[in-house]
Amino acid sequence: MQLRQLSIVALLLASVSTSFAQIRPFEFGVKGGGTFTHGFTKVPAQTIGSVQVPNLENKNNGIGYGYSGGLWARKNFNNFFIQAEVTYNRFVLKQKTNVTLDVNANATLANALPVSVQPGLLNATLNATSESILEAVDVPVLFGKRWMGGKLRGYAGPNFIFVQKAQLDRTTAGVINANPNVSFPQTDIPATSASTNLLNKYEALNLEVKDFTYALELGVGYTPLPFLDVDVRYAAPVGGVYKDSNITGFLGIATVSVGFRLF
Repeated sequence: MQLRQLSIVALLLASVSTSFAQIRPFEFGVKGGGTFTHGFTKVPAQTIGSVQVPNLENKNNGIGYGYSGGLWARKNFNNFFIQAEVTYNRFVLKQKTNVTLDVNANATLANALPVSVQPGLLNATLNATSESILEAVDVPVLFGKRWMGGKLRGYAGPNFIFVQKAQLDRTTAGVINANPNVSFPQTDIPATSASTNLLNKYEALNLEVKDFTYALELGVGYTPLPFLDVDVRYAAPVGGVYKDSNITGFLGIATVSVGFRLF
């Protein structure tokens, strides 16, 4: 009985080895995984009415976690392969900022005051944390090469991003700074939360997000079994995320996924 079991194991191992040695010319499958997003944004100074709003530096506030899932197809050639995908993704960018500005630059602050004040008399120091949530259909086209009998893959290429949803969730708190010249004491600003549709130009204003952009993507993959792929990749949008080209910064997206070959 033991000899028979050993023979079965040997046949299975030989079958797996043969599968890797004879890589299929075309492969198709499904995949799913998680996204890990980080970055920062610099918004230039702007004028609201007669009031100047200073530069905003939204710093990275940790890793935002999302998801990715979809279909993939791979065409194998003698020395390289081309892989195309269609995936639905959720990216979460977490940021924080600290800014001091005239209360008249913020309609909510100005309306909360018991009396109207002229610009330049009172300013507020605000601390804000935010999550920018972007959901998109991604279509990467990747060019790669195999090693280790097909088990190890490396690849890079463009990723075309079709944005379906872009939302900013922000929580803000702070203080209105004292001005003894007008007998105004320091006043705490309680925390408030608000959401903005970044695809709506009337809500987002200069923070309006493009509905299409593109990224450069690169990664590595390992195929421990003929039907199973494990991939780690990194993408950075190089086509810009905001319609206002004066907004600068960096957005980096790492993805860890597991793919299953259907045929």
